[in-house]
Amino acid sequence: MKYNCDMIRDLLPLYQDGVCSESSRLAAEEHLAECEACRDHLEALRSGEDIEIAIDTEREQALTSQKKFFRRRSAVVGTVFAGVFMLPVLICLIVGLASGGISWVLVVLAAMLIPVSLVAVPLLAPENKGLWTLGSFTVSLMLLLGVCCVTSGGSWFFTAASACLFGLSVVFSPFAVGAKPVAELVKDRKGLTVMALDTALYVIMMLCIGLSHGLGADYYRIAASVSLPVFIWIWGLFAVIRYAKLGGLFKTAACLGITATVMIVSGIIFGSGTGSLMYIETMGKRFVFSPFTALAVLLMITGAVLALIKLIFSKTRRKK
Repeated sequence: MKYNCDMIRDLLPLYQDGVCSESSRLAAEEHLAECEACRDHLEALRSGEDIEIAIDTEREQALTSQKKFFRRRSAVVGTVFAGVFMLPVLICLIVGLASGGISWVLVVLAAMLIPVSLVAVPLLAPENKGLWTLGSFTVSLMLLLGVCCVTSGGSWFFTAASACLFGLSVVFSPFAVGAKPVAELVKDRKGLTVMALDTALYVIMMLCIGLSHGLGADYYRIAASVSLPVFIWIWGLFAVIRYAKLGGLFKTAACLGITATVMIVSGIIFGSGTGSLMYIETMGKRFVFSPFTALAVLLMITGAVLALIKLIFSKTRRKK
């Protein structure tokens, strides 16, 4: 034989996968035509590959079967829980019809939807369980508030609903944007989406409060003067932290500067901190600092020092 068996057997895995060179393929085929032992070795390799393919197929089938089994079991358990929760509603409905009062039955029915959304929905939802649970809980909570408002003859629904939506958004929207369908929609704008949603719901809440209670222009002016500096501060910090292409010290300095500026402006608008903390006399004039303003100046000085340290370090590093 022209080629050594050990050399050919080293080539056989490449020959079997079809990734060897043309000269290696010809050499392997020439040797296999003459050597029965190497042909048997090649058949063993092919049998092993078939076994691996069969094992992978069986594994996929087993996982699919288990997934279907757990999905069916979750659906059955969720249906049972839903039925258990609906049983007291049915009893209340019968009692309400017998006694002639059904309004409180509607309240009980709406209230029972909340535990159903927290227990049954996660079991019934095939995927994105957290998003489905949050959505169903929000809807059931809005329904409960609406039923309570109607049965009590009140006019507070929009105030309560907008406040609840704002609170839920602040707590859960950072997690909701991470769910697969929402994440695919917003892509790399998750932080911006959360900030915009919270801001919009806050504005809606303040408008609902004013409209529901018939408050005049003074309310809107006070609400705007209180809310605007806070949102300027929050959006400023978000823009610096998320989008500014700066180092850590520069970002910290910028955040401290924004905080100090908002504090000074708010102190001027509201006259915060009338008690003097310190004063400076120069050229016969005394400049009195309130505690609020003094803290803002301290933050601004700290930010300037951090920025200066960063500049010095950057300049020294460039020289080295």
